[in-house]
Amino acid sequence: MVTRSQVINQLRTGRDRGAVHLLAQQHDDGSFGDPAKDGLGPYYKSLWALTAAGEPEAANRLATWIARNVQTSEGDFAGPFRGALMDRAYPYPNAWMVAGAHKLGRYDISRRGAGFLLLMQHQEDGGFRTQRDNEDAPQDIQCSTQSGNALLMTGHIGEAKNIGRFMRTLWEAQPDPENALYIIYKPGVGIKTDFPEERQRLGSIQLGKSRQAYFNMGIAAAFLAKLTMTTGDREWVELGKRYLELAFRFGDDMYQTAQVGKVGWGAALVYACTGEQRYMELTERVGEALIAQQTDTGGWDNTGGYVNDAIRTEVTAEFIVLLDEMIGGLASVD
Repeated sequence: MVTRSQVINQLRTGRDRGAVHLLAQQHDDGSFGDPAKDGLGPYYKSLWALTAAGEPEAANRLATWIARNVQTSEGDFAGPFRGALMDRAYPYPNAWMVAGAHKLGRYDISRRGAGFLLLMQHQEDGGFRTQRDNEDAPQDIQCSTQSGNALLMTGHIGEAKNIGRFMRTLWEAQPDPENALYIIYKPGVGIKTDFPEERQRLGSIQLGKSRQAYFNMGIAAAFLAKLTMTTGDREWVELGKRYLELAFRFGDDMYQTAQVGKVGWGAALVYACTGEQRYMELTERVGEALIAQQTDTGGWDNTGGYVNDAIRTEVTAEFIVLLDEMIGGLASVD
C-alpha cells in the first residue's frame, strides 16, 4: 500500500523535474517563448510555477518583465505581447498572473491586476464574463473560479463569495448532474445546455464521451474548497464535492489526458477540508497520471498531438503549480 508520504514525495519529484525544464526555457530578460508570436501562452502560468518551485529570482525577473511589457496602468495584461489566444477566456490568464504575483509578494502587480479583474465580474450574477469588452458575454466555470482564486489571495472576500453564489446558481440549474456538467451561463437567459455536437466539449462534460474538459470539475472544487478555508463556511466545500462527483464515474480515459490535472487539484483541496479518504485516493490517481505523462525532459505535452514549445511550456508551468497545490492539500491533514 502506498502511503500518503510516498505520494507526496512522488509529486514533489515530478514538480521539481518540471521546474528544471521550465527554468531552461527562460530568457535572460525574464520572458518565455516568443511573446511577439506566441502571446501570453508560455508565460502567464510561469509566474506562479516559478514561485511554487521555490525559484524567487527567476520568478521576479519574469514579474518585472510582465510589469514593464504587459501590464497596463489600469492593471490589465494587454498589448502586443498578450496576443489574441485567450480573448474568449479573458479573465483566466489575468487571474493566473494576479495569483502568481501575489504569492511571490509582487503586490505592485497583483494589487492593480485584481482591481482590473473586478471590472469583469457580473454584478448581479457574480460570475465573470469571458470577454473583456462585451458586458453581455457568457460567464463560465473556468474564468469565474480562477478569478475567484486570485480574489481570495488578494483579500477580496466579498466578491469571491459572490462567485460562490454564482457557482451555486450554476449547480442548481444542472439538468442531469449524474451524467453531465454544463459549464456556461448567459446573463438573463440561464445555463446553456444546447450545443451542436462538434461544440459539445466546449460547453459541457458528459459521461460516455472521451477527451472531455475535465478540468472544469477540478477548478470548481479547488476554488470552493479555498472559499471554505477562507470563510470557515462548509457550505462551499460541500458544493465543491458535488462538482467533483462526476470525476469518480469516468474511467481510465480521463487519466490519459492532460485535462485531468485540475481534478487532482480540486480533490486535494477537498481532502484538506474534509479528510475524506476518497478524495485522497482521487488525488493519488491523478498524481500518478501526471507523473506518467511527464516526458524525459521533465516537461509535459498537451493531449491531442498538437504540441509546440509554447504549448509545452504552458502545460509544464500549470502542472508544476498543480503538483505543488496537491502536495499542500495532502499535507494539510493530520
